[in-house]
Amino acid sequence: MCWGVYGKVVEVVGENVKVDFGGVVKEVFSAVDELSPGDFVIVHAGIVISKLSEEDFLDSFKYVKEIAEKLVEEGEFSIEELREIDKLVKRLTSSEK
Repeated sequence: MCWGVYGKVVEVVGENVKVDFGGVVKEVFSAVDELSPGDFVIVHAGIVISKLSEEDFLDSFKYVKEIAEKLVEEGEFSIEELREIDKLVKRLTSSEK
């Protein structure tokens, strides 16, 4: 199974896109048309494969957080790691840079 990584577009120059992955900004290639700074995306293998609405982005992290909360209960994940998920989502959904 392959996983995509969620991020937020910072800059678009042709087919090259700079994406913020929660503090790490990387330049990737886009296979998606009409991207703009502020768009939420999924990147796999260095390629933007999908554009998400903010609502879909937040919904995805609801599931991630539910899994993390279960892992905290089971002692497999720390409360600090759970808080990092909240910080990541807040950072990416904030309009500040």
